[in-house]
Amino acid sequence: MTGRASFTVEQAVRIFCMQFVLAPVAYALPKKLAVQIGHALALVLLILPRSGLRVYWQMRNAFGKGRIESLYLAWGWLATQFIDVVIIKRLSYGREDLSKWKIIERNVDRINSLRESGEPYIVVHGHFLQISSLGMSSPNVTYGQPVVINDPVLKRVQSLYELRLRIDDRTYHKAYPRWGRDWVWVYNNELSAARKLYRRLHERGNVVFIPVDKPWRENSYGAYARPFAGKKKCVFSTGAAALARLARCPIISCVPVLERDGTIVVEWGEPIRIVGEDEANDLKVMDELLDALEIGVGERPTQYKFEIGGDRRWNPRSRRWEDLTE
Repeated sequence: MTGRASFTVEQAVRIFCMQFVLAPVAYALPKKLAVQIGHALALVLLILPRSGLRVYWQMRNAFGKGRIESLYLAWGWLATQFIDVVIIKRLSYGREDLSKWKIIERNVDRINSLRESGEPYIVVHGHFLQISSLGMSSPNVTYGQPVVINDPVLKRVQSLYELRLRIDDRTYHKAYPRWGRDWVWVYNNELSAARKLYRRLHERGNVVFIPVDKPWRENSYGAYARPFAGKKKCVFSTGAAALARLARCPIISCVPVLERDGTIVVEWGEPIRIVGEDEANDLKVMDELLDALEIGVGERPTQYKFEIGGDRRWNPRSRRWEDLTE
């Protein structure tokens, strides 16, 4: 099977499982059983050559485990999207009560000063489980007016991959209002997106959420390359750091994870205040923020939604990623 055909089959399997199996399961069955079915369905992806074999080797290289453990890591990573679908669908169906979710915070002293001051600030995060991100978005965790930058829901699709993205985004947009908060959405394709965020960061009480681990166009303005998690080279945007510098507001990293018992743990980084107008500082700030996120990837690889890569290895003792040649 060619690479393109394998990719098409994988997307078709994902869409079928999401729409015709997990959606009704999320509505009709108890949460625990529905999640278990999501895990079981991921076995179908595990036996496909593109999704299963490639992810298996990435996990084996990135974490240096044996065959069985690497297989379990690959299975867990492939199940991530299905678990998200189950929980987010349950929310949209009114089958999930957010008020009963247990959410705890680590390093809460780092965020308290920002909460108490009422000043606007930026929360940067990565593409971890949407369930965990919902915990980060709780009004008891991030006070004030939430402002979210995100990709728009695709109006037209030209491939199965784009269809899956549209299904994901539509489900995602339906879940967030369940907190009962008035969300402000700013979309990446808007020419005035940066200006809108800049204005919001001059109004007290606003909290701007920016995912900073999304791949960026290498030759575009503000792009810079660095290793990230298991990949030797990833291209990111310095936009979040530049926005914090221009708006003169603090910026802080957040890594939300899901524990086995269903508890969501929100771990805060150190708040950063950029001093001066030197654009070179943007790179230092982005490195610090991305370093915090890639630690989260190393410690919870099955909860990260992007491919991890297999060019570098996670060292749990030093809590850092290292080149395989080291």
